[in-house]
Amino acid sequence: MGETDLILGVAGLPPESARNCQQELSPIPNGEFKKSINGDLLFLETNERRRYKSVISCKDVNSPIIEGIWIGSQISVGCIQHLWQGINPREHRVGLIRPPVRDSVCAITGLGDSVRFHLNDCDVTLSETHEEKVFVCFRPWLTMKVMNFCLETNEWGMSGGWKLFLEEL
Repeated sequence: MGETDLILGVAGLPPESARNCQQELSPIPNGEFKKSINGDLLFLETNERRRYKSVISCKDVNSPIIEGIWIGSQISVGCIQHLWQGINPREHRVGLIRPPVRDSVCAITGLGDSVRFHLNDCDVTLSETHEEKVFVCFRPWLTMKVMNFCLETNEWGMSGGWKLFLEEL
């Protein structure tokens, strides 16, 4: 096991550069709020363009390798943030909303019992149907653009940190 589950597809994470990373994953606004003539608040959006933005930060001794990371660079990110999807009772299949990081997928019941499944690309198929909802958890692979980054060093404290600001393509 490494220091982190985070995967940056273009760069690298040398020793003591990525322990205790944090990732914030949030939706990129894809619409706007409007008031109807009756005063009801509506959100007008297009479902086809749902994307995430992310801030990944870490306080450690070293910084990551920034070769290949610059504003506008495209990178693949194996997230540390988990996403969850549900499979309704008596159903046995769900298509994950993003490709999963290898070996990050699990399926459980509402009581936390493991559920056997088969994974084929982004499709999760349960070995048998269940009478209760089944929850599927996975870490997504996201193709992202670097919006910005920063590195910091505390010379006397012999520590550093970094932040990476990203948006999904």
